[in-house]
Formats: sequence, C-alpha cells, structure tokens
Amino acid sequence: MPLLKTPRGQFFYIKHSTVGPVVYLLHGLTSKSQDWESIPEDLAKAGFQVFAFDMKGHGQSDKSPSGYAPEDLARDVEACAAQLDHEAVHVVGHSTGGRNALFFATMFAKKAKTLTIIDQTLTADPESWKKLQDEYGEYPTPFHDESSLDLFLMEKYPEKERRRRFEKGQFEKKSGGQWDWNFSVSAVLEIQRLGRAQALHWLLKRTQCPVLFMKAEDSSYVSPEECEKIKALLPPEGFVVIEKAGHGLFRDNPQVFLDALIPFLRANSPS
Repeated sequence: MPLLKTPRGQFFYIKHSTVGPVVYLLHGLTSKSQDWESIPEDLAKAGFQVFAFDMKGHGQSDKSPSGYAPEDLARDVEACAAQLDHEAVHVVGHSTGGRNALFFATMFAKKAKTLTIIDQTLTADPESWKKLQDEYGEYPTPFHDESSLDLFLMEKYPEKERRRRFEKGQFEKKSGGQWDWNFSVSAVLEIQRLGRAQALHWLLKRTQCPVLFMKAEDSSYVSPEECEKIKALLPPEGFVVIEKAGHGLFRDNPQVFLDALIPFLRANSPS
C-alpha cells in the first residue's frame, strides 16, 4: 500500500492515472480515501491525475496524538504536495475535507488551482464535538468479531442497507479478531472541536482561486440561511445544488456531481 513519508508524518494515498491536471480528493470526518467509490476513476477517465488521501488520524495514515487543527491538516496536504513535487493542484474536499481544502487554498494560495467545497458548513458549533462523543458511545467497541458488528448494525439500521455498508467500512479487523474503528476517536473529536470553534465565512472571502461550492439538495448540513450567505461570497456559477442527494452527494448522485465538477476543473486547467 502506498504510504507517503513527509516531515509531517506518513499519509496513505491512492493514485489514479499518471497524466493530466492534478486533483486532490480530501474525504470527510471518519471516512477514508476508498469512500470516494468510483469518483477517482471517473475523474481519471476524464483526463485528470487523481490522488485520494487518508486524513491524519484516519484510515492508514498516521494517528498522532496531536496536530488536528484545520491549519495543521492544511499543512499536511501541503507536505504531501511538496513530497510529490506538485506545484499546483485542484483541491476537492467533502464535509470536513472541504474545510481542510479551504484552509489549504488560503494558506498556500499559489498551490491551489481551484477549490471545491462539498456540503460543508462554515458556521461555528463549539459544542458539536460532544454530540459526536455521545454518538460513538452508542457503539460497544471493540466488537468481539465481524458477526457481532453485523448484528449491531442490522439492529441500528434495519432498513438502511447502504448506511450499514458505509458504517461497516469505518471498521477494520484488529489483531486477535476483534473489529474496531479504523480512525482515531480522539483525533476525530479534536478535529471537530477545533474545526467548529469559529465561523469561517471570512476565510472564504480570502480565497484567490476559483471556488465551487456544492450543496446537497436533501442535506440539512448547510442551512438555507447559510446557503444565501455563501452565495453572496461567490459568483453565480460558484454555487450549485446537487439534486436527489444527501450529504454524501457524490455517492448518491455521482453523475450529476461529475457533471458539475468536471467542467469546472477543465475550465480552470491550462490547455
């Protein structure tokens, strides 16, 4: 498995294609690079060189005891770009990955060709990490074996097969046969605590590269009021709503997602 060694730690990544403008895909909280499903391959077929990374504290990347402020996570992205000799990239981030992408694009403006934020709120919620802590407390981890995990998920999401599949993807088999989270719970709570400590609309105003903000039609994560606030900060073509899709909109409606993203990336790539 490809692990990229940088001065900021080791990061797992998946590479698709070796030619074309470079696109970085940054996943959301508790996810991993594989959760982009077919999107990296689809973008590669469209002529892009795609890198999907595991965020620090997630998947197969380092799970260090500290370094989880949004500024730290943006520096991680820059360290990967430096190690890979990428001078400028299209950065695409979903949810928390969108916030990381925003910080990268403003902290390292010369390295961001474009910024795409996917269904990520920029409002403050200093207590949100406590809600996550309560949610994780509902899972009796570690599970004794795979069967006990499957049974728990079946009881928790009896009529949501796709949700069960996604939730199970957040677990992995540990030594001894037990199944536990494939991310660091303490890291996730710290990312949420530090990332939602303040509103970030002011930071969006500071971006120098073209920006595309994608709102999922069926997601309440970005409120109608905030949508209007974000629209006011972007040109009309910079805000799109992906229909028939929830928070994971690139999984729910991948074709409409690609139909919005690919022209934006192409329009801002050197010929």
